Amino acid sequence: MKNYQFQEKQFQISDPIESYFECITTCDIRDGRCISRCVEILKQNDN
Repeated sequence: MKNYQFQEKQFQISDPIESYFECITTCDIRDGRCISRCVEILKQNDN
């Protein structure tokens, strides 16, 4: 799953923590940009 696909999917998940873990599971552990994007999504949902 590409990061862009996750961004569309996140609107279906109402819990920010669940969204974060869903995002993280789509990332390659070596892809720091993907993981950073998941953290940013979590921060945005926190507001």
